[in-house]
Amino acid sequence: MTNRKSNPAAPKPKAKVSKSDQVKSLLAKPEGMTIEVLSKKLGWQTHTTRAALTRLKQAGVEVEKLEPADGSRQSRYRIAGAKK
Repeated sequence: MTNRKSNPAAPKPKAKVSKSDQVKSLLAKPEGMTIEVLSKKLGWQTHTTRAALTRLKQAGVEVEKLEPADGSRQSRYRIAGAKK
């Protein structure tokens, strides 16, 4: 007869957050984000970030393009209706 110890239940892995959910959560900020800042936070190249914004728009998410912040030349983006 073999002495077997019961294996404790392995902790459930955390649900993976999809890339589009990551983008949505970052763009939900009222001040918005530039493509460059968004790319750095996600670890993506800028063209990949722009493509993700396009895919969000195609999926029906309204993405607003904001004027550049004072002293900047880069446009900012946010999800429409983000609390101001």
